[in-house]
Amino acid sequence: MSGNAASSSGEFLVQKSVFLLASSVGKVTAETLITQAIDKIGRTRAGLTASDIPPLALSLKPALSTFVGDEKAERLTAALRVLVGGVLAS
Repeated sequence: MSGNAASSSGEFLVQKSVFLLASSVGKVTAETLITQAIDKIGRTRAGLTASDIPPLALSLKPALSTFVGDEKAERLTAALRVLVGGVLAS
């Protein structure tokens, strides 16, 4: 995979993640939360891969809980792992 394709792949995962959260917290907040979670796991938007989504979801959950509550944050992060990361919910 070329660097350009990898870059667009990471950005695509970010956009899917933002899309998933936007209806619950708004697009700007979703972008901010996703960017902060990416930073926390030590990745970049461009370098994000599907295997980064489970730790991203885990990192995202506490901040997301402040906006939507614990139960909805759990559902959203589970959906993120499945729909964006392709990991079956446990």
